[in-house]
Amino acid sequence: MRVGVCRVELFINGSFSLKDRRRVVDSVKQRLRNRFNVSVAELSEDSHWQRGSLGISCVARDEHSVTSLLHQVLEFIENDNRVEVTDWLLEIY
Repeated sequence: MRVGVCRVELFINGSFSLKDRRRVVDSVKQRLRNRFNVSVAELSEDSHWQRGSLGISCVARDEHSVTSLLHQVLEFIENDNRVEVTDWLLEIY
C-alpha cells in the first residue's frame, strides 16, 4: 500500500477579494473530491486573495497507481481556467 501527498500552489485569476478566493478554491476542492475520490484540504488561510494552496492525498495499491492518479489531478487543476498552478510537490510514502 502506498500513500501519495501533493501540495499545489495556486494563483487565482479574477479574484478580487478573499470571498472570491474562497469560492474558487472550494469549487476546485469539491470537483476534485467528486471526480477523483481524493482527500483535499486548503492549506493557506492567509490574507492573500489571489493565492491559495491545496493539500491532496490518496491511497493506492502501488506507487505507479498513486503517481498516475495525482498526475491526473494536477492535469485537471491545470485545465481549470480559473486558476494557475504556480508550484507543486509530490511525495509518495
